[in-house]
Amino acid sequence: MSKAERVRAAVGEMTNDQIAATAIAVGQRFNNFELEELGQKEVEAADRQISAITRREIGKCFGDDLMGQGDLIKILADLFPDRIIVEGFGYTNLVDEIERHMLTFRGDWEVDYLFNVVGADQCSTKRFCRLLEAALHPIARAGPEQKALAEEINIHLRRDGFTLTPSQEVSGYPIYSVEPIGRGVKGAAKNLIFASAGPKPEIGFADAINNDIIVLSHCESCLVYDQPLKVEGLLWADLVSWWTVVNLDSAPDPAKTLGERLRLSLQSDAERNLFGQYFKTYKARFGSRLPALIPQVYLHYDPAIVRRLTHREGLFRQRMDFLMLLPNAQRVVIEVDGSHHFAEGDRPSLPAYANMVRADRELRLLGYEVYRFGANELVGRGSEQVITAFFDGLWKAHRLS
Repeated sequence: MSKAERVRAAVGEMTNDQIAATAIAVGQRFNNFELEELGQKEVEAADRQISAITRREIGKCFGDDLMGQGDLIKILADLFPDRIIVEGFGYTNLVDEIERHMLTFRGDWEVDYLFNVVGADQCSTKRFCRLLEAALHPIARAGPEQKALAEEINIHLRRDGFTLTPSQEVSGYPIYSVEPIGRGVKGAAKNLIFASAGPKPEIGFADAINNDIIVLSHCESCLVYDQPLKVEGLLWADLVSWWTVVNLDSAPDPAKTLGERLRLSLQSDAERNLFGQYFKTYKARFGSRLPALIPQVYLHYDPAIVRRLTHREGLFRQRMDFLMLLPNAQRVVIEVDGSHHFAEGDRPSLPAYANMVRADRELRLLGYEVYRFGANELVGRGSEQVITAFFDGLWKAHRLS
């Protein structure tokens, strides 16, 4: 067997992740930038990435000065050796060009143009993050300039689900790292079945290939939102626009009629108080950017026939009390717990409680955030403060305030 055949045989037994990891390791071991990049891009293929548009806007934040007091040529040689270094011959003429247009005659080239020249606009997200971290390191710039630049860059990074955040400190100055804003949930939301009020609807596929669903019966019992989500998630304004189209009788105030329809699905005073206080407190603050608070959303869905099956029980936690679809695939579940969440009949039940916390664990592992309220927290004196304190903290955690 030839060497090439042995390689093909070995690779044929490996998963894509294993092949990518091997490419990265071999590329690093033998200073093969191209091989390492191929492996890294394969690793990142299913994850969020920093787009070329965002990289261009970040380049503009730097103006004509990428590295401040740092060594521009060294960092570029470390991160993009294939572009500016030829092995055995030292620097190529590109280094001379960079020195001339960015160091000797500063202002000839802007940083967004430099990104294009060295390939920073198309490289792996990990490599681009390393470049940003070097440019924000205290060796390159510190003090008010460092902080102001990080804040300006974050405006653009957050659109792709990343942020520069202080992770360490040296000599009293922060060292910034690029971090994802939460894990988020993989996959795109395709159908949102919500506002359940009445008999459970029976659902089938209008097109099983495209995952297009149709409500076969009890269509009045729920709403189905099937529009594609934007990067900012699902806003109240988006929901109202959709409602205006599907429910022509909603004029002249579709927001009011949608709100009334959603209230019909709320099942307790605690849920109604949470829903009402949310809009009372935050509608004016956010305006058209207010995230939608969606009640009674189906998470798991067993067909109606499941009640006639004998070989298994139905899926646990069919519905969520509230769901919010926030920017960058962040999904927030809010549960309002009455006694039925941890009891069977009138008696406390450890199995019921165990089912509930197991379902929470499974959701969190998928990337959902799960928050629980005791129903008594949301009614009576002090409930307004409880609700606003929670949402204020949520906005801060997701940088939406």
